[in-house]
Amino acid sequence: MPEDKKTDGAELPQPEMLQPHNEADKAGETSQLSQAVEKKGKLSKLFPKRTTYRPSHKATFIGLGVVLAVLAINGIIIYFVIQGQLNAEEPVNRTEVTLSTETLNELGVSRNTVGTSGVELTIGPDATFNGTVTISGNTTVGGSLTLNGTFNASEGAFSRLQGGETALESLNVNQDTTTSNLNVRDELVVAGAARFQGTVVMSQLVTVNNNLNVTGSLAIGGTLSVRNIAVSSLSTDTTLTIGGKVITKGSPPSVSSGGAVGSNGTVSISGTDTAGTVAVNVGVGAVSGTLANVTFRSAYSSTPKVLVTVIGRSAGSYYINRSSTGFSIVVPSGLSAGGYAFDYWIVQ
Repeated sequence: MPEDKKTDGAELPQPEMLQPHNEADKAGETSQLSQAVEKKGKLSKLFPKRTTYRPSHKATFIGLGVVLAVLAINGIIIYFVIQGQLNAEEPVNRTEVTLSTETLNELGVSRNTVGTSGVELTIGPDATFNGTVTISGNTTVGGSLTLNGTFNASEGAFSRLQGGETALESLNVNQDTTTSNLNVRDELVVAGAARFQGTVVMSQLVTVNNNLNVTGSLAIGGTLSVRNIAVSSLSTDTTLTIGGKVITKGSPPSVSSGGAVGSNGTVSISGTDTAGTVAVNVGVGAVSGTLANVTFRSAYSSTPKVLVTVIGRSAGSYYINRSSTGFSIVVPSGLSAGGYAFDYWIVQ
């Protein structure tokens, strides 16, 4: 081999020189070999050699097949369990959750009076309380509140209340109330003013103990029975039947004497613009002409009908002149001295 040849920067090992061995060296080596074999036998007795099992290819394939079969069976079982839960018709029973007293105390909930514990209890799924639930503080319901039983409250404030059928022993409404249909089976007491904007139908007797003011029209299909009636204007399109007396009321009109009353003659009047009596006292030297001029306190809208009748002593022939503001009694010839009376009745 060539000298000083290097591979990868390292020197190559030098060749080993073979030396001849003599018989003595061979005997020594044989003795050393026997001692090593004997020592190895003693060690093998103290520490037996472990055997290693090497499975064959057939066993390996069988094991893999068993593992795959187990995984497939587990997958099938899990699939049917999930499908059974999805197709279950009955809801999950949620009433099986029990909270002990210790658990409630840890959550800050106790059976004593609820205070400001600073702990919030949030219930995610549906919750059913079979016993009595007492809430000492305010309660806020974010969604709808459905009550299958009776709702009892000493006081209630509602922004909007809607009910199909409501029974109230006492109802106190301080502000406006709008109802489509209101049926009152017993008494209806209205302390303040009651305003009916639509049609009001009374099927039974209506008793008004105080004044009744009707701003618009009042239509009565049956009989109107009143003890006293006071109207500023009464109008009827049909026959007006009055079973009792007709008594007029109002201040008397004014009256003045004419030239036919003679010297020292006087006139006076009593009654109203509707009916009354004119008294004439004729003096001496009476002549024909007007005895009295009557002026209405309130003029009629047009010339009314005036009916004048002599009372007691005859006044001979006479006639009247009339207008919307009054009337006058006229005689065509002078009357004898003395007293005369004329009743009048006026309609328009």
